[in-house]
Amino acid sequence: MQSGINSILEKYIRQFAALRRAQGRMWGPDTRKKAPHKPLLLLAIIDLVERGSLLSPVVVLENHLVELNELFTNYWRQVVPLSQQTSIAFPFSRLFTEPFWKLIPLPGKEINRANVDQITAVSQLRKLASSSRMDEDLFALMTDLKARNILRSILIDSHFSLAAGKALWTQVMVHTQSWEYAEQLEMAAKEPLVDKVIKEREVTEPVRDQGFRKAVVGTYDHRCALCGMRVITSEGHTCVDAAHIIPWSESHNDDIRNGMALCKLCHWAFDHRMAAVKRDYTVLISRQVQQTPNVADSLLRLQGKPLHKPANQPFWPALVFLDKHRLTRFAG
Repeated sequence: MQSGINSILEKYIRQFAALRRAQGRMWGPDTRKKAPHKPLLLLAIIDLVERGSLLSPVVVLENHLVELNELFTNYWRQVVPLSQQTSIAFPFSRLFTEPFWKLIPLPGKEINRANVDQITAVSQLRKLASSSRMDEDLFALMTDLKARNILRSILIDSHFSLAAGKALWTQVMVHTQSWEYAEQLEMAAKEPLVDKVIKEREVTEPVRDQGFRKAVVGTYDHRCALCGMRVITSEGHTCVDAAHIIPWSESHNDDIRNGMALCKLCHWAFDHRMAAVKRDYTVLISRQVQQTPNVADSLLRLQGKPLHKPANQPFWPALVFLDKHRLTRFAG
């Protein structure tokens, strides 16, 4: 039986090492002068399986786009200059040229090289296919700790330089640990408040940042707590940040109840003494916003509006943190 498993693993080791990747002048030595999209997407998919977010060989864009895009983007930033952007649609569609990946076309559509080569954005991909299916044997391997780490090694060692590989392995660890940290924060939020979630236990800054973001943004379902805005782009980008009520630098507290999901404008207003929250969970806007020459109708309209709280009451922002922010960090 073990020899059968090994032979299956060897098949995918060969296929992962031989991914078809486009060449071009834009790709440097870190990606071995070839496009890095396919191996980076596969690393992100392995993460989804490890987290339990992907429970079958079928990857459905509607269900997995936001998380998959965030994982893919984190890997992308390790090996590609910040100025160089891309879309997850590239590898999701072009993996159809690999023997283990099948795009599932929409009714009346056909998957072929000509129409796939036209895809440059998720909005275009959605018009052709809404999901894909990997081999069931490959998915089963990804559910096994030893096998998925072997597959990760092949993807990294075969397609990236030594330096880029080290950066990617670091990001693998950050993804794993930040997911675990987010789960710990969710569990801790059901317990009585403590001064600090992190005491003697060491958590690296990237793990803490990504874990706190995942816990808070997920708790608020990508909706701004102050204005209620919820925007997820076709590429899977969300408009909200994970904001601490009492800043980390002061509180060292990542408790979900010391956090809110805030859009960029509301986050700025909350951090710059322009917005606060009362004990009845209604929004306060500073009179300074009304000063000439300000034109801040969108903020002024929030005055007295109810906070958009998480669906689960244990995750609501704690009054002790809101009170402290209002009393010490608000320009009333």
